[in-house]
Parts: sequence; structure tokens; C-alpha cells
Amino acid sequence: MSSEQKKLIKNLLLDMILLGQDVCSAINRSNSFKVKFGGLGMRVNRLLLMLRSLLRFLNSATPLYLRSINIIVVKLEDYFKAAQRIVDNCKRRYLLWRLITGHMSTDFQDLFHVLDASITDMEWLVSGYEPQSKDRGSMYSPTVVVWSCITTVEMGSSLDDRIEAADRLASLAQQDKYKQLIFEVGLPSLIKLLKENSPVAHIAAANALCLLANEEEEKGGTIMKELIYTIASRLSRTSSRCDQKQAADLVADIAERNPELKRYHFIREEVVWRMVILLSSQQSPLELKISCSKALWKLAQGSVLICKTLTETKGMLCLAKLVAKEQDELRFNCIMIIKEITTIAESDNRFRRSTFTSSSPAAKALIYELLRIIKERDDTKLRVPAIKSIGSLARSFSVRKSRAIISLLIAQLGDTYQEVAMEAAIALRKFVSTDNYLCSEHSELIVEFDGVPLLMKLVSEDTKAQPHVLTLICYLAQHDTNSNVLINAGALTALQAIAPEVITEHPELETLVPHAISRLRLNLTEYQLQTDSSTGIKQFITEQGKEFIDTVRRRVKLLSKGDSKTPPMVTRCRKRTLGAIPPLKSKRIQRFLSLSAWNWQYYLGLYRGMASNEGVTTHWQTRYYRFAA
Repeated sequence: MSSEQKKLIKNLLLDMILLGQDVCSAINRSNSFKVKFGGLGMRVNRLLLMLRSLLRFLNSATPLYLRSINIIVVKLEDYFKAAQRIVDNCKRRYLLWRLITGHMSTDFQDLFHVLDASITDMEWLVSGYEPQSKDRGSMYSPTVVVWSCITTVEMGSSLDDRIEAADRLASLAQQDKYKQLIFEVGLPSLIKLLKENSPVAHIAAANALCLLANEEEEKGGTIMKELIYTIASRLSRTSSRCDQKQAADLVADIAERNPELKRYHFIREEVVWRMVILLSSQQSPLELKISCSKALWKLAQGSVLICKTLTETKGMLCLAKLVAKEQDELRFNCIMIIKEITTIAESDNRFRRSTFTSSSPAAKALIYELLRIIKERDDTKLRVPAIKSIGSLARSFSVRKSRAIISLLIAQLGDTYQEVAMEAAIALRKFVSTDNYLCSEHSELIVEFDGVPLLMKLVSEDTKAQPHVLTLICYLAQHDTNSNVLINAGALTALQAIAPEVITEHPELETLVPHAISRLRLNLTEYQLQTDSSTGIKQFITEQGKEFIDTVRRRVKLLSKGDSKTPPMVTRCRKRTLGAIPPLKSKRIQRFLSLSAWNWQYYLGLYRGMASNEGVTTHWQTRYYRFAA
């Protein structure tokens, strides 16, 4: 406290004491309203007593919180002047004045109310400098408790007391009726506590400041700017490693407790890029990198702005390199940052298309590391977020790239860790969902890589995965080319048996399941009809073909019985016919029997015409023989 400030407070106290003494003198000179004046005089004298105590403390070496003294004492000037005005008016003995004594009673009640409130505030103010009065805090109003906490944060005897007071202010700041008072009076004290060399003090002050920042935008922006600049200064290259780590830990805690912090551009401009630099620096110790990665992970959660900042500051390439070479907690934190970025990319088309382009080296490196982690079967903790990230990017891959990815995901369906298998099913579902323009091609790949049997096994063994697997099966069933594979694997049975229980907890399946069942049933009927028809046609043609061949054989035998008088032309014909018999009995018959259903129906129609038209019979037999030959 400077001597000038001390002088100003001393003059203020002396002025209030003189003004209060004038009110008491006026009361003593008055002979009317003795009861009312008695109550007024008692209250003014109590205030004068406490004003003199503050003046005594000011003249001693006792440290004072001048801000609270100034704000509380200044209010007394208006109250004392109001009391003096009422006393002067009561001295008049006019008849009219006596007629309005009822109105005067109301004025006294209002004055007593504000004086009683000032007495409470002054008692608290004096008790802060009297050790024997410090346990009387519970006797005061919540407003006085706010003042008490602010004073303790400013000039508490120990750091623990100051931290406790800041935590209490954070609790009070959640109520609008106290927030404004804390903002007006306690802001400098909280910022001062933020600069202490204590992580616990940082968190306590920052929590209170973030709650105050929810005030109107202009005030909130001022608070957050001050808070973020304080943190950023500790993240600079010139700061000690200890200060840098404490600042990063503070950012992680604030981001987790107060997500509204992420909307301020100060955090992106002054904090994010500093932590990315520290994360990439070879000189940064492992503990600092872990703290920075955790802070970036918490900041990235659900924030498009933070994720954009990370990708624009070459953060993705940095993350890919760290995932490739680091281990344990740092590697896990980096994977979680990637998961948050890809989650935002899944929901934000513009961000996904600008960030995960096929020509982006950073995107390629990041996806390569994700796929490499999925192939590693020794770390389930990393594989699960990696699979989630790939699933979030399902709409970013071409057919050529999807082929290897889908094959890898299908391999995870049979993993012994159920969480890995379930996440693989969820990722595959995103590849075949209707909002993926390559859903048809991806569905064919799942069938091609024998994914359906694995899905059926998973849906029967893992109850938690059932809704995701059933959704995936429903999407596969929307493509008729997959129907036979699904039916043969038991998908229709599973949908009919399992789906009713799952739908009750997952309403999104209410439309998908009935539609899938309907399509599979329709395709099942068509398949059975086609199979039955093809079998009957083949059997009929085979029987007729055997009969025709027997006829040819009989005619050949007649030709073979010729004698020496047989004409040369007949002999040549006989030799040629006999030479055609073996192929007709083997290869050509098999080729004939392997005709498609359409061709069988065509020749069957021709054959049926023999019963009514001899010419058609001859013509058809000629066509038949030529084809078989």
C-alpha cells in the first residue's frame, strides 16, 4: 500500500466520521420523534465506532485491503446525508408536516434497512483485522462472505487460505447475484493468485476466472484475454521447463472443466501453437511433451476451431511422427488428439475435404500410422481409437484405398478383444451406410472378403455389439447382390430372432430391420423359384436328349449293317457319323447340359412344338444335332 493510497483512505474515514458526528449532534438537538431518533442515533454511533477502529488500524502497521474499505465506506456518505436530511425535516413543527408523519415512518424504515446492512458490512470489515473476530464469518450475509473471500485471496496469511478462498469464490460465482460483485471487486486478486508459483493456486484462480468470463461478452473477453496471456507467457521458450509444464497442465484442467474457453481466439493464437512447438521440439523433456499433448487433446475435444488450428500449424504431421516413434502415455495422447480431429472431420464435410485430401502428405502419414497400429495386436488401448479414427474417415477413401482398409477391418471382427471387434463393426457400418456414396462398392468388398460369417458370429456372441452388427447387416441387405450370401449365413434368421429385443433400446433400427427382412424374404422366394425352375428344365432336357441320342444310335446301327453293295456315299456318311459319336457322348453333351436357364427354356419351347407340327420337329432335331456336334 502506497503512502498516497493510505492518505486517501485516511481522509475518507475522517470525512465519514465528521459527517456521522454531525448527524448525532442534530439528533441530540431534536425534541420530536424521540423513539425513531433513538434508533437512528444508535445505528450511527455503531458505525462511527467501527470507522474509528479502521482509522486506528490504518495508523498502525496492520496490512489493509484498501479496495474493500473504499467501496464499503463510500456508501456511508449517502446514508449519513439521508439521515441528516430526515432529522432536519423533522425539526419543522408545521401542521402539514404532522399530517404526513405516516410517510415519515416509511422513510425511517428504509433508512434503518440500509444502515443495518452497512453495519453488517463494517463488522465484517473490522473483523478481518481483529484476530478474535475471525471465526464469526457464519454470522454475516452471503454478500459479506464474498467480501471476506476476496480479502483473503488478496492478503491471506497463507497460500492455502488464499486457494481455499478462491475455490469458495468459484462456488459463489455460479450464482448470478454474487457474480457481478466478484467481477467488480475480486478480479485483480484472482489474477494475482494466478501468477503464484503453485499449480493448485493456478487451477483455483483459473476456475473462478472462467466462471466470471461467462458475464457479458466484453467483460468475459477481457478476463479470458488476461488469463490466456498469463498462461501463454509461461509457455514461451524463455520460460523455465517447470513453468511451461505447469502452464500446460493448467490448460488441460481449464479445457476439461470449462469448455467455453475453446471459443476464444486468444487460446488458438497464443496457446495452441506454442504447445505444438514444444511438442515438436527435440529439447523438450518427455514430461513436458506429455503435458502438452494432454492439453491439446482436451482442447481438441468437440472443437472445430481448435482442430482447424492444429491442422493449420502442421500439427497432424507432428502427431504422425510422434505416434511412429514414441511410446506409452505420449503416444496414447497423440492418438486421442487424432481421434478428436477425425471425429470433427466426420461431422464437418468442409473440414474433412480440406484436411484429408489424397494429395496431403500429413493426411497420408497420419492414416498410415493408424493402419499400422490396427495391425499391431499387442496394444488394444491404441487399436480402439485408431479403428474409430479410420471409421470417421470412411467417406474420404477411394475404392482402391478402401479395399485394403476394409480387409483389415474385417480381420478385426474375429479379434479376441470384444471391444476391438465391436469398433471394427462400427467402422465398417460407416463404410456401407447410405450417406457414403461408395456404399455399394464397399458392401461388395465386405462380402468378397468373407465378412458376413464373422459378423454372424459376432452378433451371436457379443450382446453389446448386436445393434451395430445388425445395422451393418441391414445396410448390406439393401443390395440384392448380397442377399444369397446373407441368407445362407443366417442373417434373415438373426434379424427375425435378435432384432426385436435390440430395437426396444435402439429405435434407429425400427425402420432398417423391417426393410432388410422384407428384401431378404423377397430375394429368398425368387431364389427358390429360380432354383426349382432350372432344375426341372435341366432334368426334362436331359431326358429328352437321351431319347434323341438313342434314336441316333439306332439309325447309325442300321447304317453299319450295310453289305458290299452299299454305295460309297453311304459308307462315307457312316464313317463320319461313327466318328462323331464319342464327342457327342462326352464333351458336347456336357456343354449342352450346362446351358443357361434362358437357353433351356428356348429349346424347350421348340421341342414342345414337335407334338403339333412335324416340320418343327424335324427343324428342331436338326438344330439340336448341329449344336451337339
